[in-house]
Amino acid sequence: MNSATFALRDNLKKLNLATIRKEIDIQIRQAREAGTDYADFLLDLTTVELQYRTANRLKRRMREAKFPLVKTLDGFDTEAAGDLNLGLLRQLATCDYLKENRNIIFMGRSGTGKSHLATALGIEACRNDIRTLFVSCYGLVNELLEAREERALQRLLARHTDMNF
Repeated sequence: MNSATFALRDNLKKLNLATIRKEIDIQIRQAREAGTDYADFLLDLTTVELQYRTANRLKRRMREAKFPLVKTLDGFDTEAAGDLNLGLLRQLATCDYLKENRNIIFMGRSGTGKSHLATALGIEACRNDIRTLFVSCYGLVNELLEAREERALQRLLARHTDMNF
């Protein structure tokens, strides 16, 4: 490793560009072999870094959301759902309702897919880089009752409405 590469690695560490730092030797070798110009080389490096960060952010959002199971819209049986409005479901998958501060409430008999849809839409929110928290109605009621007993209701409500956890 020459002194320029050593200094480059040091700069990448200071800039918190861990993925580029890890991939730099491979990328330099590939660029030399392919005769890549500087702009394309830098574009490739930054693309790798952005892809890595996006993947990590999604993993973090999914972990923070506390989904009971990972259920996606692709895995939902729309045939069994009966009178479900598929156009509305596709519209909800865009997460525009969240940007407008609107809520969704799923109601229906047990086993009709309410939790599946709630989880799937939560995963779509995570994919759109929106902080998400999965809480069942039963879990939320218990959490509210406990917070009221501990005189911490305002903090809990702020946490759920702010999503700055």
